Amino acid sequence: MAEEELIMFSKQSNNIISKIHRLVTNEYGENYWFNGCAKYVMECFGESDFDYEFFAGLTGDVFTQHYTYNGFRGEGVSGYMFTEKWSMYLHETEECFELREGKTGFFERIFKLCGYSSTVVTGDELCKNAEMYLQRLMTSIDKGVPVISWGMSGARICVFVGYEEYGKTLLYITGNSNCPVRTSLEAALRTEIKGFDTTIGWIFVDKKMDDCSLAEIYRERIRTLPKLICTKTEKYCFGASAFRGWADDIENGKFDNVKLEEFNPWTSYTAYVCALATNGSCCYSFLERAQKLNPDMTFLGEVSRLYRRCGDMWENDNGEDLEAIGGGFNVTLEALQDKRRRKKIAAKLREFADVTDEIVQVLKRGVEKCCK
Repeated sequence: MAEEELIMFSKQSNNIISKIHRLVTNEYGENYWFNGCAKYVMECFGESDFDYEFFAGLTGDVFTQHYTYNGFRGEGVSGYMFTEKWSMYLHETEECFELREGKTGFFERIFKLCGYSSTVVTGDELCKNAEMYLQRLMTSIDKGVPVISWGMSGARICVFVGYEEYGKTLLYITGNSNCPVRTSLEAALRTEIKGFDTTIGWIFVDKKMDDCSLAEIYRERIRTLPKLICTKTEKYCFGASAFRGWADDIENGKFDNVKLEEFNPWTSYTAYVCALATNGSCCYSFLERAQKLNPDMTFLGEVSRLYRRCGDMWENDNGEDLEAIGGGFNVTLEALQDKRRRKKIAAKLREFADVTDEIVQVLKRGVEKCCK
């Protein structure tokens, strides 16, 4: 699109979207915030089928354990994709997904599956053409459509819902809050998040291009799910490899030289616990909808059973669950530095890996039978 086509002028000095409410409810297991942002945008377009659970499954967040080898990358697949080059997407190969350069990025592909065109704009491009994209943001808000932001200092993922002073001040909401927060345009273009491997960017969802079959969207997600779960790169891995890589690092002394004042439980450990706990508790809605829309996918019942097994292994496993042995949200640096205790924790994580292998095999057999 030519630059002159992007330059749009808002005649109002102030405006705010009429639908203002929280993006997610963490108490309900809505822990992947991009999905709340995407649901909110679709709601403003009048879409009722594309809710939080829909996007949590479509991104793969709610099905996929993750683990990074260097630097915190976020709370799920969507978080990891924000740390990659924006032009990259997960390309389906014979064995798994891999990152490839492509014209359609990961997030643009997500909205394309829903029938909508979208544009991801990187921080460098935003700063280079700040006025142009500010005008585009205000035009979107004037149409009642929020703009997704990632990596901004003070609000790692949020949606812009309003503007004041012709865009000198932007209004955003994030997470569990339903109260818009003011920030300057300069701050909205800056990231100062320490210890987080990210970039900054905005996502504009433009307009509806196609009417998509809901059944086919769910079917396509299930078809590609086993390959997504098996993703492994030089920087991070998903699925069973994530559990095993995490276990190996613990057992091999990753935390031995960490001082208590340096220990950040969330970025170094409990974010991964949050993923396994969330996925073991909250993926069933997507699976049930997928099977209802695609009755031949009877194997999804077994997939649900295996994810429930993961949920039990987290906090309900006859005194041998991850929480009970001190390797869950209650983990301490002392436990991770104690060779006996960490060995038991690592062994439990490898049990999660074994169940994840079963999930992949059930999915592969089912997909081969139903999605030829």
